[in-house]
Amino acid sequence: MAILKKIEFVEFGPFKIIGKKIRTKIENFNPVFQSKYQTIPSLWQQCFSDGTFDTLMNMKEYCSPETPDGYEGYMRDFCEKDGTFTYIAGFFMKENAPVLDGFASYEVPACTIAKAWIEGEENDIYPNAHQLTVEAISKNGYVVDWANYFSCEVYTDLRFSIPKNNGQKILILDFYIPCKKNI
Repeated sequence: MAILKKIEFVEFGPFKIIGKKIRTKIENFNPVFQSKYQTIPSLWQQCFSDGTFDTLMNMKEYCSPETPDGYEGYMRDFCEKDGTFTYIAGFFMKENAPVLDGFASYEVPACTIAKAWIEGEENDIYPNAHQLTVEAISKNGYVVDWANYFSCEVYTDLRFSIPKNNGQKILILDFYIPCKKNI
């Protein structure tokens, strides 16, 4: 079972998130009746194979100092009616970063974020990261900032990518959600 390894509350942004975007929905995979929505893993595969991440890495002067080695999976615009949301696989960049043709971007305003470390096996981290982070936000005297809401998976080299590439099963995913002090 995935666990909350650490949480801290830090000032973050303002930034742009730049990458490739899809509108998707979390569904159980069915090879016979496939979804009409592109899957998040297929977007990541596309971004690695089509040069998306290489292009963003070559924009080093615009990369965020807060996540210099992180690949981000940024989620927003959740629709309760149909369960869909916008997902961008990309990088946090400085506000003045240009948005190249074929790329999507969103402004990320300055805010306080809950920066959680979610530890576990990869297939257990994803379905539990949001709930573990929201629970920890509440337990620490904060509330989710729904007016500026997003959630973001941050894949750092140190805690995620290098251990995964070395065959380790237990990984740490950084997970961000904007929050504010509960007054």
